[in-house]
Amino acid sequence: MNRTLLATLLIAGTTLGISACSHKEPPAAPERPVKLMTVGGSNTALSTELAGEVRARVESSPGFRVDGKITARLVETGQRVRRGDELARIDPRDFQLADQAAGSQLIAAAANVENARSEYTRYLELRKKGFVSATDLDRKRVELSAAEAQHEQASSSMSLEKNRLADTVLRADADGVVTAVLADTGEGVTAGQPVVRLAQDGAREIEVEFPEDRTAMAKAARASVVLWAKPDSEFPASLRELAAAADPVTRTFRARYTVKAPANALALGQSATLRLQLPVQNSSASRLPTTAIFGKQNNTLVWVYDAATSQVHQQAVKIVGADGNDVLVFGLKAGTQVVIAGVHVLNEGQKVKPFTATTAQ
Repeated sequence: MNRTLLATLLIAGTTLGISACSHKEPPAAPERPVKLMTVGGSNTALSTELAGEVRARVESSPGFRVDGKITARLVETGQRVRRGDELARIDPRDFQLADQAAGSQLIAAAANVENARSEYTRYLELRKKGFVSATDLDRKRVELSAAEAQHEQASSSMSLEKNRLADTVLRADADGVVTAVLADTGEGVTAGQPVVRLAQDGAREIEVEFPEDRTAMAKAARASVVLWAKPDSEFPASLRELAAAADPVTRTFRARYTVKAPANALALGQSATLRLQLPVQNSSASRLPTTAIFGKQNNTLVWVYDAATSQVHQQAVKIVGADGNDVLVFGLKAGTQVVIAGVHVLNEGQKVKPFTATTAQ
């Protein structure tokens, strides 16, 4: 028994000794070759041009508030209209009959009220003399209240039918220009169906479509507009509206720019060019390839190379524009060396070996 115990202890000790000797620090990660780019400090500007069209700031598509058949269209495309002008009419015969019926019901209801009021007054006098009971008087009071309620209902119905009759004439709700006719004489239309399109007087804007890779420039860039018909005139513009979602067909983002131009300088439908320029101050921004950018915890980062230690470190940047496969970023100083390839396989503080270096603008 003692020999067996001694052998067990010797084996256990030997195993522990071997385990202690085999526990070593993991080898350091080998230096990984990386491609670097040196951030430049020259003045650059990211610019682009987009085709657009002059549009009215407010465009409406008025339609009848009732169903019917169009009997007359009173405007043409390009015609100027004033608020209240007639645009179209639908057949009013059914609405005229309904209006007459409502008028007759109102007259009948008024007669019922007069009769119920006379009966109530008569029963009130009889009650004072003790010829009728209080129950009979209450019944006449209820009949008068019911007749008055029916009269009020008939009056409301009369007003409703008059409104429906008036709605058989479509009128312009603002001054403007008819830009399209969407329904014509002889067509049956439903309530709310657009009949014409009206560009209201007032501010004029440029409507453009932004590709996905250039939407960041919409808010940051300085904008101006040049008309194709007047290439020598340039007007400043400012972003008013940028679509939050892409068009499902074109996959572009629609934007509207307000143009600061003299009155009557812009005609509806004119073709125009929207010029966007993003100025870059000296040593404040740089153009990098998209391969240099990666994200972590909602931060936009790049790997910055430290030549003294041959290590890379994360640094946050802000993207302010895009142009094809390049991005314009703020947050890097001139002369900084940035890794532009293989950024997703690096670790903080990892030693690397520069493969080649280029200079960014």
